[in-house]
Amino acid sequence: MSRNLFFLVSFLFSVYFIVFSIVVKIVPIPLELVGILLALVSLYLGGDSFLDNAREFGNRRRISSKSIGAYLLSLGAVIDEFSVIFVASFHRYGEISFGTLQGSNIITMVVFLAVLPLVFLGSYRKFFRDGVILLVASTLLEVLSLVYPVVPWYIGIIMALLFLVYMYTGRGEAPPIEEEYVHMEYSPVSMIVALVLLGLASEAIVNYTNGVSVDFNIPPFISGFIVTGVAGSLPEIIMFYLGIRKQDQDITLGIVAGSTLYKATLIMGVTMLFGIVDLRAGAWSIYLMILLSGVFLLFTLIKMKRVMAIIPVAATALFFAAYLLF
Repeated sequence: MSRNLFFLVSFLFSVYFIVFSIVVKIVPIPLELVGILLALVSLYLGGDSFLDNAREFGNRRRISSKSIGAYLLSLGAVIDEFSVIFVASFHRYGEISFGTLQGSNIITMVVFLAVLPLVFLGSYRKFFRDGVILLVASTLLEVLSLVYPVVPWYIGIIMALLFLVYMYTGRGEAPPIEEEYVHMEYSPVSMIVALVLLGLASEAIVNYTNGVSVDFNIPPFISGFIVTGVAGSLPEIIMFYLGIRKQDQDITLGIVAGSTLYKATLIMGVTMLFGIVDLRAGAWSIYLMILLSGVFLLFTLIKMKRVMAIIPVAATALFFAAYLLF
């Protein structure tokens, strides 16, 4: 798609999302269905444009593919969750905010971990640090859920600092750009437009699907986990698919680690500072996240084979079986 056509489509779709999602909160079902379709198309177009421009931006500044995926692309993928989680927490809907975060993280982690061994074989050793910090963040949430009914605001500072540690320890990873490297077309305006489109489309699809929970009277945590969590995971999954399509392993795994850590540390921390997060509402989900974090860490320590795709799915199934039985 040409740049001018992308700008035109982005403008028209953005107007739709602003009018029928932000301005008008409740819309007829036909408009919701049209909006969901447009949002899915927007997530793909915006993600594709943002990924290409972010890769070129990083290459021109000698940033590694891993860092581009973990910091730049992951940021674009978590905008929707941040807006939903922050607003829900600010209005003291602690169960919805935590459910949204956990639902999005767990769904994307299961998908990522099951698909990665099928498309990228070999070693993930350079992501060992990411796995350790993810496991530490998940374990810390479990400790907090046992100590506090509602987490005090100052704990948010600790969670945000954990993300800063993640960024600080990941500096200096960029390899030198080879002499024969050919620069691609790069447009900062396209990158900003794509980011805005991703944010509006993500917010819209979350709003539309959230209406389902109201219509069917679904409990707050389950509503956040299943409804907005599923919708919120779509940007990461689309970014993940685009990374696979471009056969860039470092960017793809960077999206996996970065988007999950953004939500588990920085977004969680900011939400705790300004609102309410009820960890006890879905304590079981923290145990599952610890399990999946352990699987991710395991993947960084072994040489990847396709048969390992069954590990995250089997682990999740066994967890729920044990949870239901005991």
